[in-house]
Amino acid sequence: MKLSLQEREMKERKVHSRPSAWTAARSLAPGMCVALFGTAFLMRTVSMRSFPDNVVVRPGDNLQALVENHPAGTTFEITPGVYRLQSIRPKDGDTFNGDPGADLTGAQTLDGFIQQGRYWVVNVSVRAQSSYRGECDQQHPACTFPEDLFVDDVPLERVARLSGVSGGKWYLDYDGGKVYLGSDPTGHKVEISLVPYAFHGAAKNVTIENLTIEKYADVAGDGAIQGKSEGNAASDGWMVRNNVIKLNHGMGIRLGNQMQVLSNKILNNGQMGLGGSGANILVAGNEIAYNNYAGYKYGWEAGGTKFTFTRGLVVRDNFVHDNNGPGLWTDIENQDTLYEHNRTTANKEAGILHEISYHAIIRDNTVENDGYAAPGQTSPWFGGGIVITASQDVEVYGNTVTDCMNGIIGLQPDRKRQAGGGYFLRNLYVHNNIVTQKTGIAAGIMKSSSFDDSVFTSWNNRFTDNTFHLGSQSGKYFEWMDAAQTLSAWLGLSERHPASKN
Repeated sequence: MKLSLQEREMKERKVHSRPSAWTAARSLAPGMCVALFGTAFLMRTVSMRSFPDNVVVRPGDNLQALVENHPAGTTFEITPGVYRLQSIRPKDGDTFNGDPGADLTGAQTLDGFIQQGRYWVVNVSVRAQSSYRGECDQQHPACTFPEDLFVDDVPLERVARLSGVSGGKWYLDYDGGKVYLGSDPTGHKVEISLVPYAFHGAAKNVTIENLTIEKYADVAGDGAIQGKSEGNAASDGWMVRNNVIKLNHGMGIRLGNQMQVLSNKILNNGQMGLGGSGANILVAGNEIAYNNYAGYKYGWEAGGTKFTFTRGLVVRDNFVHDNNGPGLWTDIENQDTLYEHNRTTANKEAGILHEISYHAIIRDNTVENDGYAAPGQTSPWFGGGIVITASQDVEVYGNTVTDCMNGIIGLQPDRKRQAGGGYFLRNLYVHNNIVTQKTGIAAGIMKSSSFDDSVFTSWNNRFTDNTFHLGSQSGKYFEWMDAAQTLSAWLGLSERHPASKN
């Protein structure tokens, strides 16, 4: 049972006010004194070594120092307040539990701006890295730099050159140690993110819950919660539950083996909500929304999620919306994936995208108004509600797909494995879904011109018993055999015993 702050403080006072073992021993018979005192001392020593502490943390405390000074398996109760520039490497079994209002931030406040011409300038000490990972879209050429500037908790657009600074934009001169801002910051809270990780390392069975974790300067591909060490050793068994994880430059969460990501709000992160690799990961009950504010190319790696090299991944009951990139995305060598009971809407390129991977079940999801790409890019090659790309042994059923750019799509591009060979769209089984499509393609398969017709004829790809609500009976809403098809042609070519409606 969780104690209130007042109850914990009373408990601490009682513990601190207890008589010492020596005082207690003095009240006993003289012959017993030495023996019992030795026993009491031994018991206290064993207790300290065997049973972890419950540590109350207050603003101003150094969390990493507290972790280092307490045994593995300690529970850290983090009281309300702002904890700036904290970066924690947990020990095995540690728990970090926040009271309402406990806020870990990787940003420091900036004040003392001086106007210099059309800029407002302040000194800051930041060291540049030798290189940065990522590809930026045309509107955000400075997306790869991990430091963000926030004015009243809103990230401003960073520019790559001083000449690009204007109202609402800013520039960081690493060599000169100055921030240049294009708007008067007087009367506003200004912060710059500096610390890359809130939690990081390869510890086992760590719990992180009930915290706000924000404004960490992690690079693309890393998370403010970083479930791996600097040497890329993966964590194991972390529980990340009921947190608000927002405004971090790279990802909100970088996954580790057997991580459980439950009931969090993962919002407004610069590159992506969460992603990474590992075995037996569970992502359930989260809201994942408005990610990729920094402007990474979402075809590269940005949006709601991106899972790579996972085994036994389960993604269920999440609300994934308004991400500048795919909502739920498995890309590269994912095995035995389950997507179920998720709701996705208003994500770029796809609501659910399973790419160059293997066995997956995609069932009972609600996908709507999803998969829209840049203007003019309406082909299924550019996106849809549920998209299966060069992956084998995938079953898609029980989903409701409504008013997406395209509906349920299989793609066979020319994709090569690093170790040789290729990735192929084989054994795709799409059945018992409901697709509403007024424009675009409701269902079908498209292939690269370098392939023959095997993807249609002999690779066991089939669509059966789906229900379609279409804009017209005569429209060509289906792709098969390298051509757009009408409903009647589609039924003859690809569907067996379908249930179809206008």
